[in-house]
Amino acid sequence: MSQPHDIGMRPPEDAVVVMVASDGAPSAAAQAVVDALCESPKRLSVVLVSPPTDAGALAQRFPRAYVHKANPGLTLAQVRARAMLCPDEAPDGRRPALVTRAIRRGIPVFGLADAGGQSTSTESRLTALSQSAGDALPEQGGAIMIADHLISAMGFERGDGPLLGAVSRGVQKLMRGRARALLAPFVRRVASRDALCARLNQPEVIMCLGNGPTSADPRLAGMAHDALFRVNHQWMQDGYMTRADVLFAGVKRSMRAAGPTLIGVASRRKEEALLGARLLSPWRGRLSYFVVEEIAGLGTSLQGHPRPTTGAVMLAAAIALAPRRLIVAGMDMFADKAGAYPGRTTAVNAYTAAHDRQTDETFIRAHLARFEGEIMTLSPAFAELAHSVADGQFTLAEPPQA
Repeated sequence: MSQPHDIGMRPPEDAVVVMVASDGAPSAAAQAVVDALCESPKRLSVVLVSPPTDAGALAQRFPRAYVHKANPGLTLAQVRARAMLCPDEAPDGRRPALVTRAIRRGIPVFGLADAGGQSTSTESRLTALSQSAGDALPEQGGAIMIADHLISAMGFERGDGPLLGAVSRGVQKLMRGRARALLAPFVRRVASRDALCARLNQPEVIMCLGNGPTSADPRLAGMAHDALFRVNHQWMQDGYMTRADVLFAGVKRSMRAAGPTLIGVASRRKEEALLGARLLSPWRGRLSYFVVEEIAGLGTSLQGHPRPTTGAVMLAAAIALAPRRLIVAGMDMFADKAGAYPGRTTAVNAYTAAHDRQTDETFIRAHLARFEGEIMTLSPAFAELAHSVADGQFTLAEPPQA
């Protein structure tokens, strides 16, 4: 058995948080669900919030989980909560503060009911304790089915809380009306494909870099391009290919880290999150952004779960601009033997709970089928995907020798 993590250690990935009963004795059903979560091949963490006196025993019982003591100062950020399970369905007034805050933030929060009320049964059913948890609740079933739904729920879009959410939606509405001129010194929305092309000086060659190992290939520095597209912000600390013309942001940390760089967000919902994130950090500089679903034909692909990754959305945006050539690297589909990210061998080489490879491949194929230019890629996984596009109108060019 592996050694348990230190009590209170911050989880390395976004997490399913399980609130352990006040008597410190999880039901058989709850224990089975925690075991199933810990065994998942997805990239996620499992956090148990426990009565202080039971934390050590729970850490020994579930060594792959991250155990935190329940205390008034524990925050959602500390446990990286993206979905929450509360085996005890207490009335609203008796819920722990962490659960109440999760519900207010729009995090999906579930109760767990044993089949037939038998505490020894591992058959259970989920109940929705928050509005966001009510989406396609599964029927009664075993621990693996329950765990799979909890993992899927991690991909549900979160809110910003009632006040900040309302302000963000208000600004979002203003950005589409005459009042947008008043906001221009602080925030600018690029509203159309033509406006984005003009902003980028009509790029003929776009380099699209995901965050996989091939994004650090030294050959990239010698490849001429008119615009550099990058995903999120992990690459900033590496000091390579950092002069991005567009940063495609899927998480709030990246939305803040982008500073004055032009930001691409996938959807109107992500736009709301972006405005909320930057309203709270005005020192990051003037915000300029565009919404990809408004410039590229994304249809309903961003609805439901799992969703395309931010890297896949970046490619759709680049293709919508109809450049003569695309240079693609770092789109390694978590299939590169070098790992998930350049030089970070400890990161789990797998998709996060909100995404999967099949969804990404289907989405990317649909957009590649619209492209009529040339593609040069340093990613074997992406090259294989491009070759699988039926009746593709693009050509694949050989990259320079390493």
